[in-house]
Amino acid sequence: MDTPNKKILNLIIADDDPDDQYMMQKVIWEMNPNHKITAVYNGMQLMDCLQKTGMYKNASDTLPDGIFLDLNMPLLNGTEAMKRIKKNPSLTHLPVYILSTSKSANEKENLLSIGAQGFYTKTHEYQGLKKIMNEILLDIYKINSGFAGS
Repeated sequence: MDTPNKKILNLIIADDDPDDQYMMQKVIWEMNPNHKITAVYNGMQLMDCLQKTGMYKNASDTLPDGIFLDLNMPLLNGTEAMKRIKKNPSLTHLPVYILSTSKSANEKENLLSIGAQGFYTKTHEYQGLKKIMNEILLDIYKINSGFAGS
């Protein structure tokens, strides 16, 4: 089932692998080519983008509807970026979805306990990635509609 094409979403992909970024963007735009996607390559760029600082100081004031976050990135890893997002009162409400090669149950539990909306193991198989992205986008639509479950 594909996601509804109603609302145009503003999304951020934080991943240092350009191939992973490309595949996520391709799948998202297949579902709705109007979604706005900002791609950043590390946690520092993500925080600058969210806080409108550094090279993002002139960016739109619109916060994203969802963030796709890799854990293994340079400068500021995904776990530390996640902690900063959830400690910032103006950002804590943002849904953050972890997409990582990690399969660690402890890491997953830790990130969910500090506020990750979901934790997914990356796949380079197209249909698997499409299924993950569909699930995440449906969740973001529910959150934006006020029907978020636990």
